[in-house]
Amino acid sequence: MWALALGWAPMGSHAQFQEPEEIDYETLFQQALFRGGSYLNLRGKKIGDEGLQVLVQQDFIQAVTKADLRYNNITEKGAKILAASPAWPKLKKLILRHNFLGDEGAVILARAEAFPNLEELQLGWNEIRDAGGRAFAQSQTFPKLKKLDLRGNFLAEETKNTLKKDLAHLQSLKLY
Repeated sequence: MWALALGWAPMGSHAQFQEPEEIDYETLFQQALFRGGSYLNLRGKKIGDEGLQVLVQQDFIQAVTKADLRYNNITEKGAKILAASPAWPKLKKLILRHNFLGDEGAVILARAEAFPNLEELQLGWNEIRDAGGRAFAQSQTFPKLKKLDLRGNFLAEETKNTLKKDLAHLQSLKLY
């Protein structure tokens, strides 16, 4: 299994290196667009931070209102890419569940001003701990946020209580 993941494939009694396939991001992204280009579904495509860098440079994301990026191996570096991108003016729902943002990525996103119209942010199962959780309690960069999902992370009860208090105005706050 490791051999295949690293680009090695057995051939007879000898192993032979196979070049990893080049990803055609343009085609992948176009096939992931639905609802007239307003919904981008890249769930499980494992584009990683490299693919995310290509994605934020695409013109079509100007029209995206919902982006599903769960299960994509996005890390703190990807959070920086998203936060630095001015390209999400219409985005209302961002799904980043089941990635690897960690505290650093969560703090970066909590301070990001790239999502002025975001109403729902899903960050469940991202290895986020108390610093990342508290960053959202203190965040002032999501004026239209109605729903925040932080389930499956490693938040202490004190942090959860702070979030409940400071984000009581939200329609939905998922912590468990």
